Order: sequence, then C-alpha cells, then structure tokens
Amino acid sequence: MSEEFYHKDIFGNVIDLQVGDIEEDEKPLLDKKGREFNIFTLTDALGAKKKKEAWVLYQKALAAGLSAEEVFFKIVWQVKSMLIASKTKSVAETDMKAFPYSKAKSFLRNFKSGELEKLSEDLVIGYHQARRGEGEIETLVEKMLLGL
Repeated sequence: MSEEFYHKDIFGNVIDLQVGDIEEDEKPLLDKKGREFNIFTLTDALGAKKKKEAWVLYQKALAAGLSAEEVFFKIVWQVKSMLIASKTKSVAETDMKAFPYSKAKSFLRNFKSGELEKLSEDLVIGYHQARRGEGEIETLVEKMLLGL
C-alpha cells in the first residue's frame, strides 16, 4: 500500500493525519501539584498495613488520573505477591524478581495467618459483584483499604 492510502478516508477524501501521530506518548500521571504519582507507594502502604496512609494515597491516585480499576489490580498484584511469598521459601521457587519478592516477604509479618487469603477472597468476590452491577470498584477499594 502506498503512503497516500493512509491519508484518505473510505470515501477518498484527503485527511491531514500522520500515522505516527496516532499513538500518544505515555506521560507520567501527575497529582494536583504537578508531581508524578508512584502507585507503588500505595502498594507499600497496603503491605505495611497502614490504612490511613493507603487511603490517602488512593485518593491521590484518583486525583492523579488513575482509575479505581487500575489501583484495584495493583492491590491484587500486591496481595498475590504476598501470598506467593508466604507459600515459598526462596525467590528461586517463584517466577518473581528478587526485589518484589523480598518486599512481599517482609510485609508478611504485618498479616496474621489466613488474613491474606481472606483479603484475596474478598477482592475476587467484590470484583465479580462490581462486574454484575452489585457494587462499584471505587467503593470496594476504599472499603478494603479502610478495613486493613
């Protein structure tokens, strides 16, 4: 196909479009003060079981433009990492990198036996309820963080 093909619509009208302009450069998410937001501060607060800090960081994430669903899946990732770390003795037994594994392992001391499994179960159930229209992801994340 010629370069000319990409500059015409289906009716043959010439449009002013460069193919390279379609993809938007990924820009970092900024908070209200123009600082870049780091979602991993939220997952670290979750692992440390600091509910107030986690909730404040959740609000900052939403203000920075992250969707509640993106935050939800980062939380699921953190809980899953901690569950994997709790069931293994070393990073060699997992498919994880050493740094996230060691952080997840260090967070285990903040959770009682069975607490992570219950948290994981609540996240899965809440997600499916939200998909069925029986709740919202935003509320689910907020309740989960405040219930730490």
